[in-house]
Amino acid sequence: MNLRVMPYGVRRALTISLTLGVAGVSAACATGHDEPSPPPSPTVSDAPATSAGAGAVPAALVGAWESAQPGSNTTLAYRFTADGRYAYAGVLTYPLSVASNEFYLLKRSTAGAVEVDGRTLTLRPSSATTTRKDPAHPGDDYTDRPDSLTPQQFVWSLAGEVFTLTDEDGLRFIFRRVDS
Repeated sequence: MNLRVMPYGVRRALTISLTLGVAGVSAACATGHDEPSPPPSPTVSDAPATSAGAGAVPAALVGAWESAQPGSNTTLAYRFTADGRYAYAGVLTYPLSVASNEFYLLKRSTAGAVEVDGRTLTLRPSSATTTRKDPAHPGDDYTDRPDSLTPQQFVWSLAGEVFTLTDEDGLRFIFRRVDS
C-alpha cells in the first residue's frame, strides 16, 4: 500500500497522526468514527498540578500510557514523569501486500516538558524526530529526521485507567495505563 494512492481523508488522518504526534489512533479515527466513551468513573481531570513545583504533573497521570486499538496499524505511547517531563512514540506500520514480507513504517518520537493547568495539558518538545521506511519507494526514506518543536495543547481527562486527550480540532485519543 502506498500513501500516495490512499483516499485523501485517510491519508490526511494518517499523516496528521504522526506529524502531530497523537492522531491516527485507530482505523476508526481514519474513517471519521469516534472511539467509544470510557465507562463513567471518578474523574481527576480538574486536578491541579501537584505541589512539587513548576512543571509537576498530577500523580495520577505519572506513568506509561498506550493507545493500540484492535485491528489498528498504529500504536501511540506516552510516558509522563512527576517532574514534568514526557516522552512520546507513535508508530504506523502496514504490510505492502499479502504476499510480501515488507512493511511500510512511519515512526515519530518526541521528548520534552509537559505542563498541566486545570484541564489543559501542554506538550513542549525539546526533541522530535521522524523515520520513514517504504520498500516501495526507498529513495524517499529517512531516519531520525528532525521534526517540528511546536508546542501542542490538549484538553485532558482521566477516568480510572483511561486517559483521554482531545486536540483543538475535537479529535479524541484514548490511552490506557500500561505497566512500566
